[in-house]
Amino acid sequence: MLGGQESFVHGDYDRTPVGELLPVYLDGRFQVASDTGYRLSLTREGWLQPWIRLEATEPEEQQRLDGLPGFATLNQVRNVKPGASVLATVSSPDGESWPALAAQRFGRGRSAALLVGDLWRWHLHDAESGGDLLKSWRQTIRWLVADVPRRVDVHVENSPRSEGNKLIRIEVVDAAYLPLENAMVVATVTRPDGSEAEIPVLPADDEPGTFTFEYHDRQPGVYRINVAARGPDGTVIGERASGWVSDRDSVEFARLRPDRDYLQRIADGSGGEVRELDDLDRLARELPSRRAPFMERKVIPWWHNGWLFAIALGLLVTEWGLRRWKGLA
Repeated sequence: MLGGQESFVHGDYDRTPVGELLPVYLDGRFQVASDTGYRLSLTREGWLQPWIRLEATEPEEQQRLDGLPGFATLNQVRNVKPGASVLATVSSPDGESWPALAAQRFGRGRSAALLVGDLWRWHLHDAESGGDLLKSWRQTIRWLVADVPRRVDVHVENSPRSEGNKLIRIEVVDAAYLPLENAMVVATVTRPDGSEAEIPVLPADDEPGTFTFEYHDRQPGVYRINVAARGPDGTVIGERASGWVSDRDSVEFARLRPDRDYLQRIADGSGGEVRELDDLDRLARELPSRRAPFMERKVIPWWHNGWLFAIALGLLVTEWGLRRWKGLA
C-alpha cells in the first residue's frame, strides 16, 4: 500500500482485511513536512535487501540516496507489527525519525507499506537520469510476486521411513487457493535411461489437498517428474515439473560427522563395539589376548580321518583272524 491522505488510517483501512495484512499499525496521521522535507535513508535491514538497492556498491547507493529530493508528505506510524521489518526511514529537520518502508511475510505471500505520500517527486527530480524510479518499481513488484504459490506444487524430499527412497509431495489448490481434496493427480517419472513410469497418486490421509507417494530410484543419475492435476469434472488444473539427482555413493560424504547411532547398530548386530579414537592404543594392546570367536565351515571326507582308517584296518584284521581261526580262509 502506498499513497497520500486517502490511504492508511485516513482511508479507513483500520480494522479491515487490508489493514490486517499491512506490516504497520494504522495509528498515525497524515503529516505535511516543512520546506526542507523528509530525507530518506535505508536501515540495516534495508541495506541487506537487493530489491531495494539500485546501485552495485554501497558508496554508489549512498550517493543515490543523498541525491533524492526531500519528500513533503508522510503517513506517520509509530509501530510495526511483530515479524515486520523497517527497511527505510525518513527523518525530519528536527531529527525525528519515522518508518518510510516496512515489509513482512503474510501467509504464503508478502506485504509492504510505503508511507511516503509524494514519491512522484523522485521521478520529477530524476528526469535527467530517467529510470531509477521505474527500476525501483520493477524490482519491488518482482519481489512482491516472486513467491506466489501455484495451483499445483511439487516437493521432492528424502523419505523418513525408508532410507534411499524419495517422498514426492504434491499440493493442489482450487481457484480460491483452498486445498482441493478430490483432484485427480498423475505423476510421470522419467528415469536416467529415458524410460518413463506413470504413477496415479493418492491423497494423503493427514493433510487435505496433499497427494504423496514414495519412489525408489534404483539407477544413478537425473530423475525428472512431471505432475498433471485435473479437477473432478476433468478440467486441467495445472502441471508442474521437478526432479532430483540420485547418487547413492555420495551419501557417505554428505556429512562430515560420523553417524554414531548407525555405527552402534552395526556393532550391536555383529557382536562388535564402538571405540573412541583416543582408545585405539589400548585396543591394540588388548588384541593379542582377546578371543575373537568366528565360525568357519570345513568339508572333510571321512576317509581322510586317521581314527576312521584305524577302525577300518582293525575290522579287516579281525575278520582275517576269525577266518583263520574257524578255518574259513
